[in-house]
Amino acid sequence: MNTMKSLRITYLTILISLISISTVSTQTMKAFVAAAENSFLTKDYYSALVYYNDALEFDEDRIDLRYQAAEAARLFNAYALAEEYYATVNESDENGDFPLSAYWLADVKQKQGQYEEAKFLYDQYISENEGDEEYFTMRAKKESAACQWAIDVIQNPDESTFIRRLGEEVNTGYSEFGGIKKQDSLIFSALKFERKNDDFIPERVYSKVLVSVDGSISEELSNMNKDEVHTAHTAFNTDASVMYYTLCDYMNGEDIRCDIYRRSYNSDGTLGAEEKLPDFINSDAFTTTQPNIGLDTDSGKEILYFVSDRPGGEGKLDIWYSVIDQELGFTEPINLSAVNTLENDITPFFHQKTNTLFFSSEGYRGIGGYDIYRSGRVADGFYDKPEHLTYPTNSSYHDIYYTLSEEADTAYFSSNREGSLFIDEGQEACCFDIYEVAIEKVLINLNALTFYAKTASPLENTNVRLVDPKTGIDLMNYLNPDANDHFFELENGEDYMVIAERPGYTSDTIQFSTSKMYKSQELTKKLFLDTDKVELEVLTFNALTNAALEGTTVSLIEVGTNGESQVITNNDGNTFSFMVEPGKTYKLTGVKSGLISANMTFTVPADPTMSKISKSLYLGNIGVYLPVKLYFDNDRPDRRTLRTNTKKTYTDTYHPYYALKPEFMTNYARGFKGDDRSIAKTKVERFFEDEVKQGFDQMNAFIESLANALRQGVNVELTVGGFASPRAQSNYNLALAQRRIATVQNELYKYNNGFFVSYLQSGQLTIQDISYGEKLAPQNISDKLNDRIQSVYSVEASRERRVEILSVKFPK
Repeated sequence: MNTMKSLRITYLTILISLISISTVSTQTMKAFVAAAENSFLTKDYYSALVYYNDALEFDEDRIDLRYQAAEAARLFNAYALAEEYYATVNESDENGDFPLSAYWLADVKQKQGQYEEAKFLYDQYISENEGDEEYFTMRAKKESAACQWAIDVIQNPDESTFIRRLGEEVNTGYSEFGGIKKQDSLIFSALKFERKNDDFIPERVYSKVLVSVDGSISEELSNMNKDEVHTAHTAFNTDASVMYYTLCDYMNGEDIRCDIYRRSYNSDGTLGAEEKLPDFINSDAFTTTQPNIGLDTDSGKEILYFVSDRPGGEGKLDIWYSVIDQELGFTEPINLSAVNTLENDITPFFHQKTNTLFFSSEGYRGIGGYDIYRSGRVADGFYDKPEHLTYPTNSSYHDIYYTLSEEADTAYFSSNREGSLFIDEGQEACCFDIYEVAIEKVLINLNALTFYAKTASPLENTNVRLVDPKTGIDLMNYLNPDANDHFFELENGEDYMVIAERPGYTSDTIQFSTSKMYKSQELTKKLFLDTDKVELEVLTFNALTNAALEGTTVSLIEVGTNGESQVITNNDGNTFSFMVEPGKTYKLTGVKSGLISANMTFTVPADPTMSKISKSLYLGNIGVYLPVKLYFDNDRPDRRTLRTNTKKTYTDTYHPYYALKPEFMTNYARGFKGDDRSIAKTKVERFFEDEVKQGFDQMNAFIESLANALRQGVNVELTVGGFASPRAQSNYNLALAQRRIATVQNELYKYNNGFFVSYLQSGQLTIQDISYGEKLAPQNISDKLNDRIQSVYSVEASRERRVEILSVKFPK
C-alpha cells in the first residue's frame, strides 16, 4: 500500500462522520452495517469503524461485526481498539469462523510492543491453521521469530542515539513526514490541508510541503504547493541545485497515486519551472513516489531512487532506480531486487558520504510495523545485506522516512510511535510526527594481540594491518617491535579485517563487524602466527661493564653454506632478531668500532615446541666467557695409559660423551627407588644439557672471540686447568688431566685449518696449563671401583672430569 494511506485524518473528517452518523441514527442496524461496508470498500476506515461501533449498539454479541470493526481499527492504526475487538473474537465460540483473528491479534499486539503475547498468538495461529493459507503461515512463522528477536533487541539499545519528537513548530495532531534538513531549514510534508468542494464524504485532507527555518513555526514553501493535489516527498540532487518531489491524488478514500516532478532550486530558495519526469519513470496505471537522489562514485552519475507498485517487482511496493545521464537523461527503471522483499519496501534515502541506502520495510525481521534498515552500495545493483537500525530508532510502530546529515551526527524520521500526537484521543490512532535523532560517536578501541601459535606466548615485532574487507585497502598499519599489542580506533557499523604478519611466519587473519556495537567499548582480538623456524634474539653487551651496547652490527650466517649473511645494525638498542631453522648450525658476529668483536657458533635445538632462543655477544673482552668448563667421560681420552698427550680434540671426545646421556641416566637411577629414581634421571639429564652441552657451546664462542682478538693485534695469555675424579691412583689422574688439557690445545691447533698456529709460534698467544688431577676433588666423591653408580655415573663425580679455561690475560 502507499505509505500516505496511513497519514490521513482531520478534525473535519471526524465532524462530517459524526454528522453522517446522526443522519442515519434513526435508521435500522442494517443501514449502519451497509454504511460501514461501503466506507470499508472505499478504504475510509475511520468512518467504517464509527458505523460498525454504532451497529454493535444494536447487537453487541455479533462476532462478525466485532471482527469487521477490528479490521477497520487496525487499518486505521487504532491498535489498542483493534486489540480489544480481535481478543473478543478470538476468545469466542465462533472464532473458528474467523481463523485470522489470532494472527491479527498477534499483529496489533506486536505493533504495541507486547512481544511475548504476540509470539504466543502467532504460534497459536500456526498450530491451529498451518497450511490453510500459505502466506499467513509463512508470515506467522517469520513474525513469531521476530518477536523473540525483538525482546533481545530492546534489551540491548543503541546507546549512541538520543531521540526527541520535534515541537509544535513542526508537529501537530495531523501527520508530518519526510523531513530533510537543508542548512538552517527543515523541509517536510504535512497531511492536514482541506480541499475546497471535495465531493467525497467525509472530505479528505491533502499534503503540502512546509519549511521551518531555524526552529520557527513552519510555513508553506513558497510557490511550491498545489491546492487540488498532494504535494510531498521532497528530495535534492547531489549539489542541491534540483529539487525532486511528487504530485499525488486520491484514487478512492485511501489509495493515492503519485508522479515525480522536479524543479531547479536556486541559492535564494526560489524554484524554477516544473518538469514532470518521463512516462517510463511515471505511469498512469501505478504510483511512482518517494524520490531520492544518490551518486555512483565510479561513473560520477546521479541515481534516482523511487518507490512504485508497478509490475516486475519483488512484492508490493518496491524500491526502483534509474541512472541519470547528463546527455541521455534517465535510464529505464530497474528494480532494486538486492533489498526488496515480498512485502512493502519504501522511503529510500541515499547517504552520499557513507555510500549507504536507508529505507523502511515490512519484509525483513523487525520489531514491529515498518522498521528502518540500511544497506551499503557495493556496485551497480549490488548492495550489502540490509542491516536493522535497532532500538530506539526503530520501535514496535511504523518508522519511516529516515534521512541523515552529511556528517552522520543528526537524523530525522517519521513515526506513529507512542508519544506522537493524534487528532482522535479516543481512538489513539493515526498520526505521524517527525523525530530528530542526535547520534553520538561511538568510540571502539581495538587491541590486536599477536601470539606464537604453538605455545600461545606473546609474539612481538609483528606488523598488524587494519583492512577494509570490501575494498582490500589498508586503513592502518602498526608494527610493535617491543610488545604484542597493537591499538586501533574503529567506527561502529563497519566491517573490518585485521591481518598479522611477521617475516618467516604464516600470517593470521580475523574478520569482524562493529555493526552491533552501540556504545563505546574496548575490543580485543587475538591473532596466532605459526612458523617452522625459531626466533633468534641476540643481545649485545660491553664485555667490561656488562652494559647494553648500542650501535653494534650483528651478522648471522649458516655454517657450511655459501648463503649470504643476514646483517642488522641497531643504533638505538642492543636487541636483534633473526629467524633460524631447528637443527642447523649458525655463526654470529658482533662488530663495533673501537671494541674487540665477538663471535659465536651454535646449533639450534631440534625442539618443535621451541619458539625462541637467545644469545648474547660481549664485545671488548673475551674474558667474559670464563670460566669455560669442558666435561669428559670416565677415563677419557685414551683409556688406561699414563701418556700425557693425545691426538684427539675436545670435539672428538664431546660428541661420544654427549651420546652416552641415556646410559648415564639409566645407570645412575638404579641406585634409587620410586619417585627418587625419576628425580635421579632428571638430575643427570640436566647436567648433560645445562653443563656438558653448554660448556661445548661456550668453548666455541670463546675460541671465535679469541681468534677475533688476535686478528685485532691483541696479545693473549690463557690459563687452562685439568681435573679428574679420584677413582684411579694420583699419578694416573695427573696424566689423565694433562691429556684432557691436550684436547683443548689440539682444538686450537686444528681450528680453521691451523688458524692459531702462527699466533702460538709468534708468542702472541700463550697457554699456561696446570694438571690438578684429583687434588681439588671434594672428599665426598666416591673413589671405589666397585661403586660405579657413584664413582662413574653420579653428577658429582662427572663434574670432576673436566678442563677449565681459568683465566685470560692481555700482556703488552
